[in-house]
Amino acid sequence: MNGIRNGAACGPDGCAHGNGALDAQVLIGVSTAFRQLVRMIDRVAPTDHTLLIVGPTGSGKELVARRLHANGPRRDKPFIDVNCGAIPHDLIEAEFFGHVRGAFTGAVEDHRGLFEQVGAGTLFLDEIGELPLALQPKLLRVLETRTFRPIGASASQRFAGRIVAATHRNLLEEARVGRFREDLFYRLAVFILNVPGLAQRSEDIPLLAAHFAAQQTRAIAFTPAAIKRMCEHPWPGNVRQLRNLVSQLSVFAEHARIDADTLAPFLATDTPDATACALLADRLLEFGGSDKLAAAERLLIDRALERTSYNKSAAAALLGVGRKVVERRLKAREAQHGEARQCLERAEALAGVLQYRESAALLHRCLALLQKASPTEESRRLQFGAYRLLAVVLRGIHGWQFPEAMACYEAAWSIGDGVCDARELATVQFGIWMTQLVTLQLTRARATAQELLHRAHAMDDRAMLDDAHVALANTLFWLGDSEEALALLSRGGLTGIGRADRRLGVSGGDIAGLALTFEGLAAYQTGALDHARDAMVRLTERAELDSPDWPGRALDLQGAAWLAMLFNDVERLGNLTRAFDAIPATGAPACSGGALRMFRACYLSAIGEFGDAEAMLLDGYENEIEKQGGALFHSIKVWKHGEILLSTGRARQCEILVSDALDMVIRRQERAYLGELLILKARAQSMLGDTAGAEQGLRIAISTALALGSVPARVAAMGHLADLSRQPARPTSIIEAIDRPLHMPVAARPPAMPLQDPGLL
Repeated sequence: MNGIRNGAACGPDGCAHGNGALDAQVLIGVSTAFRQLVRMIDRVAPTDHTLLIVGPTGSGKELVARRLHANGPRRDKPFIDVNCGAIPHDLIEAEFFGHVRGAFTGAVEDHRGLFEQVGAGTLFLDEIGELPLALQPKLLRVLETRTFRPIGASASQRFAGRIVAATHRNLLEEARVGRFREDLFYRLAVFILNVPGLAQRSEDIPLLAAHFAAQQTRAIAFTPAAIKRMCEHPWPGNVRQLRNLVSQLSVFAEHARIDADTLAPFLATDTPDATACALLADRLLEFGGSDKLAAAERLLIDRALERTSYNKSAAAALLGVGRKVVERRLKAREAQHGEARQCLERAEALAGVLQYRESAALLHRCLALLQKASPTEESRRLQFGAYRLLAVVLRGIHGWQFPEAMACYEAAWSIGDGVCDARELATVQFGIWMTQLVTLQLTRARATAQELLHRAHAMDDRAMLDDAHVALANTLFWLGDSEEALALLSRGGLTGIGRADRRLGVSGGDIAGLALTFEGLAAYQTGALDHARDAMVRLTERAELDSPDWPGRALDLQGAAWLAMLFNDVERLGNLTRAFDAIPATGAPACSGGALRMFRACYLSAIGEFGDAEAMLLDGYENEIEKQGGALFHSIKVWKHGEILLSTGRARQCEILVSDALDMVIRRQERAYLGELLILKARAQSMLGDTAGAEQGLRIAISTALALGSVPARVAAMGHLADLSRQPARPTSIIEAIDRPLHMPVAARPPAMPLQDPGLL
């Protein structure tokens, strides 16, 4: 496959012998920048972390990767080099993951992908910035879970290798404009090695030139004047360009001794002017859209108009064409502008009735037309609207984690800044926050919500403030800070929502029920049970109102059912989850359908129908939340599934389920129900006869609940410890475990479960 170069185990020099690297034998240089790079390579080589090599084209990034491999613990394992930009997009997933026979048309036999081929070796992903956006979340999952699943396979396989990536691009800037996933960047860039260009290490040029000259079939040597001339050259192609120059001189120079005069013609083809033209062409080729020629023409016309104060005759003269040529181009743009507006209006209507694919086609057409239209304020407004809607539409088609959807939000934000008002921009930022929340990127969701609140305070806009307070309180609840969530809602004037109260956010939706839900949930977690029960009753009353606001009713039902589940109010829970059947599919907000099916499963479990409860719980989460790329309610799913497993005598399965989930919960900082999961694991250990493990687990659960301020989890853990005290020979230590947290100062309490994955620090 083009773009993939396999290397066997590297030799002691650090490279798989053969072609592929700039120099397959040694790293050469004495400059300060080069020696600093070598020191960094040798320090990080023995580690097993992912690593990002950054440097200009031709600077030797592959050679750095090979030295990393040779100096690390995987030196006797395979080294595979992949150019991510050289594999066709329609084949790249199969090349990385492999496939089984019959997985798709043409898959006549099993194919081992790169993740499997590399084994415990090093997979070098060169030009990682060219990796298609659609594949980036899949690579991220491999890095996070250390597993991969070949296309068409039913089981995952373990990934045992190390990934080293390289790029000549600024990936953070690429992430900002939506061409690269920011979370993938941070997962890759545990360490970053910056490879200097040849201009930054010009003192190495004499050594490199001599080294490349010694490798030629015809030996050549350079005079001091020639060396001086080479040291003054800019070398846009870096070490690769120098190596190619030496090879050309060896073949074409008349004499073996290369002086400045002999050298000059070989450097003339790469003058600063030629380099500038090449760079300009490269920048033009990076333009978005499929028609680069049209984009270049548009850029030239617009710049000529700007330089001539929009005098069409003067602009035409500057371009070397007639005035009518410029006028025809501008008139064509205006016609495209009107068609783009019509496309956007039709797309909005289709999205309103959930015809997302048809809407997406129109939005892509709209954006393509706007690329050819005049870059006026109105065209930017249309682009803003198209990108904002396309983000929602793509999310509806492909799920919450579809990277192009977030890229559209980012594009809308960038385009709208300066032409749209604060409220319009707030709808985009709210969409970004919601995506981060539903996918449990909680740290980012908190930062986005805090920025929303800051902007809302600056604007002193009531609807923006309501949105921001609810967004931040929601996020803080999932992070386990219920006390601050409740205080935040109070500061925002969003507590005490009544039966018929409405609070419209910037998008026009009623967020009163959402505010009341998190008021009740946070109150429950902090032990204010009467407060929480009152919120549940008010949410139930709101859900019973005859209102055409289906999304609002769905959220009221969800909040009331959630609290009924916590209070074990079985009758209310059954009534609420049955009432959801009356909500049309188009009326339920994201994740609400899946959440209410999960709460319905909790009702079935409470009345002893464990088989149906388990099936509905998993179906509600996996098919209506997880399948859409969401992760919200994950800890509740694990908690309630574990309780069903314990109720049906499957303690070992419960212990495995919760142990696996705890790693993910801690990594995501999804701490709202961390205490409950720790208790569940301890209960499973107790049923399996591991009383010591159960006691230790409950001690940790108590300390964690104290740290989070989770009163229900603390009370439940103490109750289960009390149950353990009835077992022979253990009451003294257990009574001390219950009594100590009630009397000792916080600083002296036993350590809680880590509240943040140490690997993220």
